[in-house]
Amino acid sequence: MEEQNHGNKYEQWKAITESDFVTLFIKTWFTFIAVLRELNPNVKVFTEDGKPRGDKPFLNAYKEGVMPIVQKQISVDDISQELFRMYPLSMRKVIDVFPQFFFKTFFEINSDFKYEKREISYRPDGTIKDRYEVHVHIVKENHLKLSLGISGNFRTTTYNETIKKDIDLRPIIEKIVDKHRTQNLVIQEGQFIRDFYESVLSEVNSSLSKYLQKILPAKLYCASINQRIQANCLRFSSDLNLRFQRNYRFPHETSLMWKKNSYAIIYQRPFNRFGQVGADEIYPKEKERYVRLISSGGVDWFADFVYALRNALFHEIISPLDGEWQVIFKSAYLILKQISDICIDTINRIAELPKDRDNVILNYIFQHKELLGDMDNSYEPYGMSLKKWKIDNGNIVVSGDFSLRKDQTGEIKQYGYEAILNDDFTIATVNQTDCVTVACINAGNINGQEGANIG
Repeated sequence: MEEQNHGNKYEQWKAITESDFVTLFIKTWFTFIAVLRELNPNVKVFTEDGKPRGDKPFLNAYKEGVMPIVQKQISVDDISQELFRMYPLSMRKVIDVFPQFFFKTFFEINSDFKYEKREISYRPDGTIKDRYEVHVHIVKENHLKLSLGISGNFRTTTYNETIKKDIDLRPIIEKIVDKHRTQNLVIQEGQFIRDFYESVLSEVNSSLSKYLQKILPAKLYCASINQRIQANCLRFSSDLNLRFQRNYRFPHETSLMWKKNSYAIIYQRPFNRFGQVGADEIYPKEKERYVRLISSGGVDWFADFVYALRNALFHEIISPLDGEWQVIFKSAYLILKQISDICIDTINRIAELPKDRDNVILNYIFQHKELLGDMDNSYEPYGMSLKKWKIDNGNIVVSGDFSLRKDQTGEIKQYGYEAILNDDFTIATVNQTDCVTVACINAGNINGQEGANIG
């Protein structure tokens, strides 16, 4: 009994230390949002009527702005292990506690899905012998619309048949989520994807069967025409099935020749069978391929997941002593800290630009003196200010003023500039606006800022 009590006590000690990762996650989240506010000064904190807008606008700005920098700089080996550790637990937790959010957290409907095929055979006289035409695509965000056209001529008979179907994907998704919530202790990602496509194909085949059994006989075509139509219906079902099979493969098994938008109705995020890549030790064997996928899709998915995790923590009842939540929050904290550190480094480098003695902007301008008009060589860098900045898809746009001083007279010329920097803070482009000459003998202050001798 005493040994059992000791065991419980030690488990409690462990729970206390692990639960602190929830606290660290909260602190890091607030730090992350704070630095995003600094990186995106144009994003408004409050609405026009004074109500706080929350964190979402800054997350959106993050994805549109600094996230490409994070994707290039983050240590993929470090975050991949944390993602693989938290992902299967997160799937289980979300489907148990928030089943209505499961699909949108780990999957998305591919609005760009489109499968089209058109084949026509002609007789020697130029008339159409057979036409087989398929159009399948997503409409209204969650409806799959399909059209199968079969037409031709046989002897003296012309036939032209169209089979149409509109499939609402939402009931299919809800049914599969409920199945995996109640039947599986561990969410089988590959089986979830397979269940989805088999359900879609079942809907298609049901429509084809209804047409062949009830509608086609009423047309009173001859047996040969009926056989042609039946064969093309079977061909359509088979073509779809073969395309759907490509979704069950791991990404490293998928041929680059296949156009993903022609066979993927849904995507798993960050990519299909992500958790199994980690569980089956595929990552180290196919590292080159998965490093690219995790740095791009993994970081992108985490941006949405960490916000959902923040909402769950702030708005729902989550026990900080639950062992699975501890693992999830620990991994989420470790990844978020890396992302926050990169963001902090980025805003720090932006803020330090005017103080940098080896200033890339002024160096570029002096290498391209045509930007300075008629400025002679007696002027030296004198001061620089940074007034505005924004980050657009990894490009850093900064603007402000810089000043040049003539040693002999103390005359100062002030220029406006706008520079676009690459993610590594090298120059992409620099634009210079009109020059203003300031007559000054002892120029210690420019527009209220101390002149810093740069360069």
